Amino acid sequence: MHVKPETSLIRPFVVCAVLRGITFDEARYNIFIDLQDKLHQNICRRRTLVAIGTHDLDTIEGPFSYEALPPQEINFVPLKQEKIFRVDELLEYYKSDIKLKKFLHIIENSPVYPVIYDRNR
Repeated sequence: MHVKPETSLIRPFVVCAVLRGITFDEARYNIFIDLQDKLHQNICRRRTLVAIGTHDLDTIEGPFSYEALPPQEINFVPLKQEKIFRVDELLEYYKSDIKLKKFLHIIENSPVYPVIYDRNR
């Protein structure tokens, strides 16, 4: 993981882990996401200290970089979505999401947002 210095403006730390030998069916995936949500609420201090991202290692390729960019420069397909969102559009979309809207204030006024890219960005 290559960490860019501008991440210090929004989230200065990144930790990575690779889980191997796990096959997700719908039930296991839901349990995993529930655990991730519990970690967000407790250890991650309601996402103010840490935000956890989950990625399928079969669909991405290293090396990886951790960067901080203006929201209009970041595009990706969020979990359970098929559409590519620009991050500023995604924040608007999540304003109506019952679970995620309460976390938008953490980064929405920042000039840069944290993002992890793979080799193909």
